[in-house]
Amino acid sequence: MTRALGLLFLCAATLPPARAGEPVALFDGKDTAKWYTFLRDHGKDKDPNGNFTVRDGILRISGRDFGGLVTRDEYANYEVQLEYAWGSKVWPPREKTARDSGLILHSTGPDGAVAKSWLEGIQCNMLEGATGDISITGASPKYRFKAHAEERPAGKKAGLYWKDGAPARAFGAGSRLLWFGRDPAWENVLGFRGKNDIEKRVGEWNTLVVTMKGDTMTVRLNGVTVSQATDLGVTRGKLQIQSEGSEILFKRIILKPLD
Repeated sequence: MTRALGLLFLCAATLPPARAGEPVALFDGKDTAKWYTFLRDHGKDKDPNGNFTVRDGILRISGRDFGGLVTRDEYANYEVQLEYAWGSKVWPPREKTARDSGLILHSTGPDGAVAKSWLEGIQCNMLEGATGDISITGASPKYRFKAHAEERPAGKKAGLYWKDGAPARAFGAGSRLLWFGRDPAWENVLGFRGKNDIEKRVGEWNTLVVTMKGDTMTVRLNGVTVSQATDLGVTRGKLQIQSEGSEILFKRIILKPLD
């Protein structure tokens, strides 16, 4: 080996590992410039009732009108981190049901395709007592996934709860993977809290991290992995945050590319 070639190999061996892309501040306390709004009764970028406002570094989604925020760009292979808290305000017809929102990922297709409010996608549910459940928004067969899950009671029925090492099961439209500690007595009532809930109480800040790497989705809530899905049928798309009858607040939304 020549001296020059040896130096070349040495330099290559000592180079730092390639860095992932620079983080994208989807919300940094200033504005929602990287998003557009879509509301069931008003369409794109029309918000006469002030569902989406930024004040004192906080993004407030009031939840009054159904719809949400949608990223202008599509993403693949990333980790998205949200710092959020439930607000106290709720709206008809859901003033007595569990506070509800949702982070929909790899969203594709036309705005309003689902319930005249959302794009199709795979959802990390944000719901009192059930944050971290994974489900599909819409009926498209291309949205599907698998998960290690065990069957346990869920109210008066049986549910599939995420459990690492359990048999892999297939999920499609209309099915739902429950986070591992969801209370089997969960009810869709305002203020519900389960005995093992990781999500904090109304008004307290939570950190939700969802990693979308290849065809795998991993959900962590306040530092705990609560659910995971594999074999995702769609691996790229927009992000949506739902406005769905409940006030929810955000301090920060950061997307970190993984390649």
